[in-house]
Amino acid sequence: MLRDGVDIKMTKNRPIRQWKQAAFYHLLVWAVFISYELLCLFTTVGLDGQYLHYGIYYVMYISLFYLNAHVILDFSFFKTKSPYLIAAGLIVVEMIVFGLLKAVIDGLLAGADAPWLSLKVFTRAYLLSNIFRQIFFIGFSIAYWSMLYLTRFRDQAQQMEIERLRQQASMLELENRYISVENAYLQHQVSPHLLFNSLNFIYYAVYKLSDRAGKGIMLLSNLLRYSLTAGSAQQKTIELKQEVEQIRNLIGLDRMRFNEKRYLGFKSNGELSGRFILPLALLTLVENVIKHGECGDPSAPATAELQLRGNKLHFSTVNKKREKTAYSTTGLGLNNLRKRLQNAYPDRFELQVNDEQDQFAVHLSIDL
Repeated sequence: MLRDGVDIKMTKNRPIRQWKQAAFYHLLVWAVFISYELLCLFTTVGLDGQYLHYGIYYVMYISLFYLNAHVILDFSFFKTKSPYLIAAGLIVVEMIVFGLLKAVIDGLLAGADAPWLSLKVFTRAYLLSNIFRQIFFIGFSIAYWSMLYLTRFRDQAQQMEIERLRQQASMLELENRYISVENAYLQHQVSPHLLFNSLNFIYYAVYKLSDRAGKGIMLLSNLLRYSLTAGSAQQKTIELKQEVEQIRNLIGLDRMRFNEKRYLGFKSNGELSGRFILPLALLTLVENVIKHGECGDPSAPATAELQLRGNKLHFSTVNKKREKTAYSTTGLGLNNLRKRLQNAYPDRFELQVNDEQDQFAVHLSIDL
């Protein structure tokens, strides 16, 4: 059935398809995560427990993940007037209740008559291991909820803005305003990559209780804050030295993920102060190198170089191609970047891509 040129049946089925697709991706991510953990345990200390026990523990922690996101955080931020304070208090209560429940289940699985008394739950090792395990899942739950929240409301705001502009503005005004909304939307597509590329490292650092975790989380926090604030529709340009600082943060975070066995060099020449650039433009190119390039070969290190000559900015990346990559090479990131550059610097930029058999190189020139 058609109404105003729209298939109503297809429109109604779209949320169902989206829900099924989201459920599939959630199941896939958890399957990969659990397989990775069990593989690490098997190769290090061995799997000495029963599979049923592992299943019970993963069901508990996955339930904690979704309970924190869809109950605690949704309630605190959508139904209260002091969301941060209430969320913090509820999370503390949640951790205490979960810890006690975990102690009881540990005792039951151990076959104790009085499980909540038989376990040495107040020993330092037991408490720390359980607390940090909870912090790990709650932390990722907060990151998941934040991305879900930002994505939902940013998309709604952008779609409403686009529709309002189409109906009320003149063709010239519509074109200028639409460019700002499109830029924000394209930057929004770039931002989540920064988080997902670092999830594996954060898990490893927190799980091992390493001092590196603090530094890694701080770098990731800076990157997320920068990508979200710089990606707003009002923020059309950013100071060049801030973009360069985040490039160094991204490279540093990548090196920490691989125990410094990464060979990606970055250098800049020229005065950065007082210069402004399209947000995330240079960061996207460096991220592309990390995602798809071979940065672990000391004989063929990847490079990124920034040069300022008057008002002319030159930025280039060169990397050896990786034989196998976990990411599909769709070219979406470079295509989005080209659109944003065209909107921001019409006829004032040049983006050259040299895709050879063993090497990938990109050169960007902008007249600032």
